[in-house]
Amino acid sequence: MKRIVMYLFLSLYTAVSFAQTEAFEAKPEHIEKKADSLTKVYSAKLGMTPKQDLLFKKGLEDYLVLREEIEGKFTGKAKLEELTRVYVDESAAMSEILTEYQFELYERIKPAIQPLDQVEKN
Repeated sequence: MKRIVMYLFLSLYTAVSFAQTEAFEAKPEHIEKKADSLTKVYSAKLGMTPKQDLLFKKGLEDYLVLREEIEGKFTGKAKLEELTRVYVDESAAMSEILTEYQFELYERIKPAIQPLDQVEKN
């Protein structure tokens, strides 16, 4: 009985360990660099704390990866719709990190710093 319990515990521990390593999978270097530079720009304008900087950068990395995936999968109007959805989701996520005043300022300056693509008319 002790062997079974120990085996189950060891199996569960191993599974949890592997699951956690997937969550910390490294982002591509160009994504990290872009997120870092964008975070510096936003931090200077919004007056973020170091903790906010870290959370903000992590959020940017996630959304930059999503944008890159959309760029590769979609074109035209569908691409713009997906990018708009991600753009709105990103803003919603940032509202959890920033203070109310910072978020209002973020919403005003975001279009100049991170503009959306435009659909070309045929």
